[in-house]
Amino acid sequence: MARVWLVRLGKFGEQESAALGNGVLATGWTIPSFPADHSKENIGTALEDAYPDQKAGTLQNWAVQLNQLANVVTEGDLTVTPLKTTGQIAIGRIVGAFATDSEGRPTRRVKWLRTDLPRDSIKQDLLFSLGASQTICEISRNEAAERFAALVELGRDPGPLSGPGPVGPNNSAQQDTAESEPDFAISARDQIERHIAANFTGHAFTELIAAILRAQGYQTRVSPPGADRGVDIVAGQGALGFEGPRLVVQVKSGGVVADQPTLQGLLGTIQDTHAEHGLLVSWSGFTGAVKQRTNDLYFRVRLWGRDEIMEALFSVYDRLPETLRAELPLKRIWSLVSED
Repeated sequence: MARVWLVRLGKFGEQESAALGNGVLATGWTIPSFPADHSKENIGTALEDAYPDQKAGTLQNWAVQLNQLANVVTEGDLTVTPLKTTGQIAIGRIVGAFATDSEGRPTRRVKWLRTDLPRDSIKQDLLFSLGASQTICEISRNEAAERFAALVELGRDPGPLSGPGPVGPNNSAQQDTAESEPDFAISARDQIERHIAANFTGHAFTELIAAILRAQGYQTRVSPPGADRGVDIVAGQGALGFEGPRLVVQVKSGGVVADQPTLQGLLGTIQDTHAEHGLLVSWSGFTGAVKQRTNDLYFRVRLWGRDEIMEALFSVYDRLPETLRAELPLKRIWSLVSED
């Protein structure tokens, strides 16, 4: 059975678009003098030359990860990337040998098998593993290889075949490799997203978006459940909601991916209602055709995918109605950040 590797493509997803487009996993490290023999010791030396201001512990950690990419990951292994830009999960298969590109970035070629898996399709124990803080690490707990292979074929996680294993940060990602530690912020966010996906669907999700807009200072009117003819929410500023900016909002929940016809419908609704702007909200993200129009429509339409929804929620959570906070109970937790 092929092994499974978590590979992140930039802290903010900077390398995701290129990787999905050209089938090359290019890490964020730039090492002009990457050693030809790919040995871990020489990788460490090259990192010291490329990043002289970094701490020794950080460089050692990076060397371990790059050694895995260069010498442990093999052709045929699966690679899993939580996509920052869409909030979805991409799974691919390694199809080439290790190489560095023209800028000195370590790379592996990949054939993408899935690029649009919702996080909701993965059970919590594997989500903990995907919350590892490393850029590159193996995911092996709870029959991860078999389950990610099933995700490719079925689009859903069947769970551990030999019965459920322990779920939690002490039994997940940090045990996959000696160097890997869980990123508790990612794990906590995954839990919140799963709660929203399970408890706020359809009209309830529209009401959640409307509550966020009201907490941001808008007066809103939510269409009743049923056919809305492209208008889920209308919103405006001022005591009566007559003042600008005036918004028309279209909301897609669950596994619905907002496509080009949905966007065109919203643009028509903006004109029909004499609104100034549109907001297209989609929990499961947008098709490539819609995302390509982000800049073209910058002054008319905003796109809220999962990340934007979560950031908006966190920014106004304390101002949401008490009844809503009871349905979505969150608590801010502070933790010490490691120097490395």
